[in-house]
Amino acid sequence: MGLNKTKILGISITTNPKDEILEEIQKYLKITKQQHNKTTKNLIIVTPNPEQIVFAQRDNHFRDVLNQAGVAIPDGVGLVWASRFLGTSPIENRISGVDFMEDLIRIAAKEGYSIGLIGGWHGVAVKALECLQKKYPRLSRGWAIEPEGKSIEEITQKIDQTNTRIVFVGLGAPKQEYFIEKVNAPVVAMAVGGSFDIIAGRSPRAPFVLRTIGVEWLWRLIVEPWRWRRQLALFKFLWLVFLARHNSKSTFKA
Repeated sequence: MGLNKTKILGISITTNPKDEILEEIQKYLKITKQQHNKTTKNLIIVTPNPEQIVFAQRDNHFRDVLNQAGVAIPDGVGLVWASRFLGTSPIENRISGVDFMEDLIRIAAKEGYSIGLIGGWHGVAVKALECLQKKYPRLSRGWAIEPEGKSIEEITQKIDQTNTRIVFVGLGAPKQEYFIEKVNAPVVAMAVGGSFDIIAGRSPRAPFVLRTIGVEWLWRLIVEPWRWRRQLALFKFLWLVFLARHNSKSTFKA
């Protein structure tokens, strides 16, 4: 794809503005629609944030999946800061995963593409699909399942039989990324984390002002205090970024 990337702690992050990324994805969708070529690789979209980047430092498989993805949107204001602090190609703005998912939903509704929602618990994927179809009446083609007890072959077959073009997988990292890696079909496959819960109204989203200033993580900690251990990864991320800058300066001086 004709997209630019930068490296943050060894992880590739797409630096293009959101509109340019969406344009490239639409090109992929149009090409695969015209060619009907089942040997075409899927277009994987991941949403790295500081927590995921920290995890990738100790999990080579997860790191490889992130780096091999066609699109890696910067889903965390910490990545924007780190790109500037480290002096790499700057990331202009954070791109929210759930907002990007809805951008793709709008494209699907406009073009008549079928979508699939995979993941969630207690029927949240089905509920999310119902909410999306109410919000976007032209989104008539879609399905939602929980993958528990289903093989990747069964799900790939469903994708083929329904001519699904865009698949959203909400299983939490790294499970969703490992799952997407195995999807052998010419589709756009995006890891969306807890987006189904937000869309279905089961998890309240941070107020707009908090999202704007980049402290959505603090809101999640307030409404879901049991997540505090996960938030510790943010401080480790900051420490690793400081170390990376120090080491790069030491190497330059040497």
